[in-house]
Amino acid sequence: MMTNLKNKLLTLALLLAPVMAVASPALSGIEIMEEIYRRHQQYPYVYEQQSMVMRDRYGKRDTRKAHRYSRVEEDGSAKFMLIFDYPQEIEGVTVLAVRDPSGVMKKSVYLPAFAEQLIENSAEDNFGNFLGTDFTVENIVGEVLSDYRYERRQDRNMNNMPYFVIDVYQAANDEADHPLRRHFVRQDNFFIGQTEHLDNLGRLHKRQTYHDLKAVDGQMWRSGMILMEDVKEQHQSLLKVTRRWFSHDYVPAEMFTADWLYKNHPYIEPRPVEDEINHEEDSDSTTENDEQVSQLSGQGMEQP
Repeated sequence: MMTNLKNKLLTLALLLAPVMAVASPALSGIEIMEEIYRRHQQYPYVYEQQSMVMRDRYGKRDTRKAHRYSRVEEDGSAKFMLIFDYPQEIEGVTVLAVRDPSGVMKKSVYLPAFAEQLIENSAEDNFGNFLGTDFTVENIVGEVLSDYRYERRQDRNMNNMPYFVIDVYQAANDEADHPLRRHFVRQDNFFIGQTEHLDNLGRLHKRQTYHDLKAVDGQMWRSGMILMEDVKEQHQSLLKVTRRWFSHDYVPAEMFTADWLYKNHPYIEPRPVEDEINHEEDSDSTTENDEQVSQLSGQGMEQP
């Protein structure tokens, strides 16, 4: 009987070992970030239809519609592309990012109105808002882990859930007084629930929160909505995924090239104003998104 009890205890210990390891205080900041990318950023083929609504301090709003493509190759390289198709004046504007097997990321922007050329995005440009939204190019394509230094801070319980807290610094700057941003990572699924973007004095500048979380494949989770709030400018941008496919057919390799962009999104002369039906459809969609901005705005996770 004692032997059976010992065997049961041993079995229980073996079953709990992975869980205890995941939540172990020994995990460093970079190890947590690597686990985040391993679980959630490595699905090979993803296509999304997205809509964005922006609202300023006066209640004025604007909309964007886009298609997002991502592809991860067997050698570890990855390709990301975001193509805007609404409103008309930004149709075809594209953010293209390619990460080689060594982890080096090259980011560029295609502006059809400025002929056939890709404008390379420098590291400094990562911090500038893109196309009137509150998102930067880096927010759109994701940060490159090797470019940053990750320091784990004291874990926190927020909304009755334990979180890892990770401060993010430029890798090349060992003497920074304040982090660039702070990630709050759910300990149950290693998904970033909130990111605080800080200014040069360490004060909150923008808050990025993830909503409508769903498990989509094994340990991989995705959010259906991302809200970015600029607390200084009192401006919000809500990115909503309206449809999502995990399929090779939607993201062929030839899409992620300059030639494909030039062929499929050439410069187009301005067209006449769209008919009223299209305006009514866009207005209805914008109203729904605007209501969601109102509901989510200011709902950052409560901290003790």
